[in-house]
Amino acid sequence: MKRKSERVLWVSVTLSLLLALTVIILAPTVSAQSSSLGTENYLRLFETAYYLILRNYVDEVPPEQLFQGAMKGLFESLDDPYSLYLNEDELQSLTDTTSGQFGGVGLYISKDVFDESNANGRKPYVEVVSPIEGTPAYRAGIHSGDYIYKIDGKSAKDLSTDEVSNLLRGPAGTDVTVTILRNSDIIFDVILSRAIIEIPTVKWDYVNEKTGYLRIIQFTPYTTERVEEALRNFRKKNVASVIIDVRSNPGGLLNSVVDISDFFFDNGTIVSTRSRIPGENEIFKAKSGTLVTDDMDLFVIIDNGSASASEILTGVLKDRGRATIVGQTTYGKGSVQQMLMLGNSAIKLTMARYYTPSGVNIDKTGIEPDILVEDKELSEKDLLDYKILLEENRIGLFIDKDKNPSGEKIDNYISALRDEGIQLDIQFLRIMIRNEKNRRMDNPPIFDIEYDESLKKVMELIKD
Repeated sequence: MKRKSERVLWVSVTLSLLLALTVIILAPTVSAQSSSLGTENYLRLFETAYYLILRNYVDEVPPEQLFQGAMKGLFESLDDPYSLYLNEDELQSLTDTTSGQFGGVGLYISKDVFDESNANGRKPYVEVVSPIEGTPAYRAGIHSGDYIYKIDGKSAKDLSTDEVSNLLRGPAGTDVTVTILRNSDIIFDVILSRAIIEIPTVKWDYVNEKTGYLRIIQFTPYTTERVEEALRNFRKKNVASVIIDVRSNPGGLLNSVVDISDFFFDNGTIVSTRSRIPGENEIFKAKSGTLVTDDMDLFVIIDNGSASASEILTGVLKDRGRATIVGQTTYGKGSVQQMLMLGNSAIKLTMARYYTPSGVNIDKTGIEPDILVEDKELSEKDLLDYKILLEENRIGLFIDKDKNPSGEKIDNYISALRDEGIQLDIQFLRIMIRNEKNRRMDNPPIFDIEYDESLKKVMELIKD
C-alpha cells in the first residue's frame, strides 16, 4: 500500500485560517473579456492592476500589503474553508499549535461560507466542530454545534475562523470571556482560562467481561499504536464485541486512519482519493492479515462532531458490512489538504476528495447511522428553562459547592428546581449535572452506561 511520506495529508477539521477579505482590483486601462481569456492573459491583467495601484493610488501602499490582500481574496474565491494562505505570522502560529507551545481554550472550529440571501439555517458565526477533551472549553460545557457569538464582549459576527482563533489564543493562565450561541436564541457567557493544549488520542476499557470499549479522540501519529494496544488487549481477553466511539472526533491524519482501518480487514479498499491531478488519485487497500477476528462483533458510535478521518473509519466499516453504526449523522468533511511552502509563508490547499469503498463522498452530507439515536426534542417551555440554567450557570454553581454530590443532594436540588418552575425532564437534568461533574474531574469516567443513550442502545443490541 502506497504511503506519501514526503508530505502530510490532513483530513481533519482544523483551526482554519481562512481570512474573509475580498480584494477587488479595478484596472481602468485594461478590459477583461471574461472567460475567453487564457491563464497568461489573466496574469498580465493582475500584474497591470497591481502596478497601477502601487504607482497611482492616492496613498502609498506597501507592496506586501497588496500581495497579502490579493492572496486572501484569491483563496476566498474558492469558497473552501479548508484552503487558505498563511502569512509568516500565521504559519508560525500554526506551528506553535501543532507543537503544543501555545495557550488556547481547546476548540476545533469551522465556518461555512455565509450567504445572507440563502442562509439555509447557517449563521454568520464560527461554529464549534468539537471541544478537545480535558481543555478549558470542554470543562466549560461548550458543545459541538455551538456558535462563537462574542469574544470579550465584542461581536464575533462575520469573523473568520482565523480571526476567532487568534482572539481565543493567548498566554496560558489568562482569561477570555466567550459568549456562546446555542440553538437559535440561547446565549450565555463562559469565562475560559487559557491553558497549554495537549491533545489526547485514545481511551479504552471494558464495559463487561465480553465487551470492550474503545474511544478514539483524534487521529494523530500516535493513535495507531494506542488503538493496536487496546485491540490486542481485547483479543487477549477474548471479548465478543468491541464498541468504537468516535463522537466529537474531528479527524486527523489520513495515514493514521488507514492503518487503523487495516486492523479490521485483510484485503479490499479502505478509502480512495480522487483529484483532477493524476498523482493525487489513490486507492488505499488493506494488507493481508487482521488484528480483529471476523467473529468479533463491532459497533461504531457517531455524532455530528465526528468528522473527516473518523468518517473514513466509519465509512469503511459501514460500507463493507463489518460494523453496526449507531448515533447521529456525522459532520460531513470529505476533502484532503496538503501544506505547500511558499517562501516564509505557506499554502494549505484542498488537493483531493476522499471516497468510501462504495464510491460515496460525504462532504457536507455526512454518514447516516444504521440505527438513529436522536437527542431528546425540547419543547418551547423546555428551551426557556434550559436557557435560564445556562445563562445563570445554575448547574455549575451547584457543582461548585460540592464537586461530588450524593444522590440525595442531587434529588433535593432537582426538586428545588422544579419547585421554582423548572420543568425539564428529570433525566435531562441528571445528565446536565453528570456532565458538569465529569468536566471538573481530572480523570472522568471513560463511558457512562447509565445516561449515554447511544451506548445503552449498543448494549441492547449486544444482548439481543
